[in-house]
Amino acid sequence: MKNWYLLKTKFKQEITAVTNLENQNYYVYCPWASIDNKKQFLFPGYLFIQIDEKIQNWSPIRSTKGVMNFVRFGMNFAKVPDSVIDLIKENENSTVKTIKKFSDFKQGDKVQISEGAFKNCIAIFHSIKSDDRVLLFLKMMGQDQSINVGKKSVIRL
Repeated sequence: MKNWYLLKTKFKQEITAVTNLENQNYYVYCPWASIDNKKQFLFPGYLFIQIDEKIQNWSPIRSTKGVMNFVRFGMNFAKVPDSVIDLIKENENSTVKTIKKFSDFKQGDKVQISEGAFKNCIAIFHSIKSDDRVLLFLKMMGQDQSINVGKKSVIRL
């Protein structure tokens, strides 16, 4: 039976790991997006590998160039359900669109919040949190406070 597992790659060696694993006839999935003509990995430092436990040999995987090791929880390899892989594949395009939309936002940019409790407040963009949330710093009571807000409510100044 084939199952998906999570692999940790060596620093910035996702392409090397994928190429070498595919050359060994493993099926690998490494979600990425082309942003500003650069390959951006959606899970930097990680990739998914599908292995038939009864047929395929696991031992060459860890010594494959670019691969660090299997991700483990205790003594068990991190098994990823097919439904999670399917969900990632289904949402890959929308994730790419979101990344492209916010790729022009740089850490430290001034933004205005357009709705909610902090409507019309000016904040500092910090990072993208998820498909629909961003992390901002807002000056409140003389200190910078971090807040999560919906991406739809952020306007770049």
